[in-house]
Amino acid sequence: MRLSVSCLRFTPALAVFALAIPGAARTQEAGTHVSVHVPDSVAHVVDRSTLAKSRFAIVSRDGTAALLLMDTTIVAEMTDTGLERMNSRQATDTIKGAVNRMFARMALGALQPLFDHGIAYHLRDLAKARYADGRLQLVRSNGEEVFADTEIGHGPLMESFTPDDARAFAKRANEARARLR
Repeated sequence: MRLSVSCLRFTPALAVFALAIPGAARTQEAGTHVSVHVPDSVAHVVDRSTLAKSRFAIVSRDGTAALLLMDTTIVAEMTDTGLERMNSRQATDTIKGAVNRMFARMALGALQPLFDHGIAYHLRDLAKARYADGRLQLVRSNGEEVFADTEIGHGPLMESFTPDDARAFAKRANEARARLR
């Protein structure tokens, strides 16, 4: 995966490490968990955007994540609420052990600039979008689902949206993809 960020300089190895740290700092009910697995080179890191700048956007039921449909990309990112929850003391208070709690707070503080970004996927690489099996599915031409292994909040990102929101997003994503052809 090739990462490109305009305001940060880091290697792909550092990015993988940075994205893996929150898994070690996972809390129980109070915290926000972020796990991202993007196995292809068509996804890239972008500056976080506002919902108002997107063509269409949906927010997860718990308010921690958003999926934005931009002109040529779909962006998965944490919301302001998600970032606030992640940075709150409450997010690490349930971690057992003072040393583990201290490490989690240091890691989250150091990685804050990274989490203030989104992961973009190009619409040109999307075969179809649909709502099925209780989740929004963004499917590549090879059958793989985009963001299938991404977790923000308390579960898989693509399962975190209401069915109506997910269906509306799929419809808009398919329309946007058709305009690019």
